[in-house]
Amino acid sequence: MSLTSRALLVLAPALALAACDGGTAAPDAAGGGSDDAFVPPGVDAPMSSGDDAFVPPGQDAPGPTGDVTYYEDLRPIVAQNCESCHVTGGVAPFPLTTYEETAAWGSRLVEVTRDRIMPPYLADNSGACQTYRDARWLSDAEIATFAMWFDQGMLMGDPTTPEPEIIPPPRLTGSVTNLDIGVEYTPDASGTDDYRCFLVDSPGGFVTGYDVHPDNPAIVHHVIVYEPTSDGEGDQARANDAREAGPGYTCFGGAGVDAFPVVLWAPGGGATNFPRGTGVEIPSSRPLIVQIHYNLLGGTGGDRTTVDIQTEARAVPAYILPMVDSRFNIPPRMASYTSSATQSLDALGSLSPRVYGSFPHMHTMGTSLQVDLVRPTGDECVISVPRWDFNWQLAYWYETPFRVSASDQVRITCEWNSMTRDTNTTWGEGTQDEMCLNFFYVSL
Repeated sequence: MSLTSRALLVLAPALALAACDGGTAAPDAAGGGSDDAFVPPGVDAPMSSGDDAFVPPGQDAPGPTGDVTYYEDLRPIVAQNCESCHVTGGVAPFPLTTYEETAAWGSRLVEVTRDRIMPPYLADNSGACQTYRDARWLSDAEIATFAMWFDQGMLMGDPTTPEPEIIPPPRLTGSVTNLDIGVEYTPDASGTDDYRCFLVDSPGGFVTGYDVHPDNPAIVHHVIVYEPTSDGEGDQARANDAREAGPGYTCFGGAGVDAFPVVLWAPGGGATNFPRGTGVEIPSSRPLIVQIHYNLLGGTGGDRTTVDIQTEARAVPAYILPMVDSRFNIPPRMASYTSSATQSLDALGSLSPRVYGSFPHMHTMGTSLQVDLVRPTGDECVISVPRWDFNWQLAYWYETPFRVSASDQVRITCEWNSMTRDTNTTWGEGTQDEMCLNFFYVSL
């Protein structure tokens, strides 16, 4: 039985129980305990993003005209979209906080913004396949600003121009527990990347948000907190930890056990609040697994990163539902190899859960990923990652959540480049293995 089938069998009775007794739903300030009380007014209405920079598809702001200068035109874009990483001591390899620093990389900035390599937001937010809240996605006009500034000779403009106003990142507001890995860990310097998993105690309850605090931001590239799928998988994680010398254990590609992500963080993300009133239950009997990707190209030294998780005793239960293609067999020396799998949702019966977010996952050979709903009325793209990058594994939250039903199917399609491989590649956790996977964040 596939991972998705097992998850559906678990999900359906759990959602049915929540629908029947309403026992886990906490009423909002206006009263009432239904799920719709926890989302903005209107069924499946867009979630508030707090991102004033969001422009609906087809309503892109006009680009600059005339002279384009650093202080008047480019500086606000760089400050809002780049400086969370590109500062002295940040995870990026160089700062972009002054005119001189930015001009030194002028031609490269044109290339990486034009190709949407930077800012690192992998999901297509153009409106061709959904749109997302809090998206670090440059508008076409902002991309044009970089090109025009460079083409016109990187004009400085007026240095006395007031500093741009930067929209503050989201913050946690509820009951917060700090997850501490308990020790300063020095990454393995024999390579450029070290993936390490640390076990921390779970406070129990429902996770409703999180915020990551990198101790050594120059080397902390991303952080994922996993919840083991069972007490037995939690025991296996403890065994992995005990078997390997030093703090934690090596865990490239995943948690090393069957587990779902609860926290997905990359630099500059700030705090993440789950859709209003929803939360993922984390039993106190299982450890949480904090995976930290250390990239030593950015610096050296030890690290003791911590993670704040916002928890509530009661919430509308949310579930992390996987969509998997695990049967691929990628031949070597292929510039492009594609595999697809389709999963029925008939186990949902009469239930119609709401999908709030997606968490795609592949390994280093991946080049693209797309998930579609196959509905009786036609196919609908629900997430498209046209340029996969293993180094930027993010959570994507829909501006407009959508419902799925038993009459729908879900199709996942992945593409890889195996030109560097001499043997076939199949599903697995290891460095030389691959994955084709998307997690959905869902509730009733």
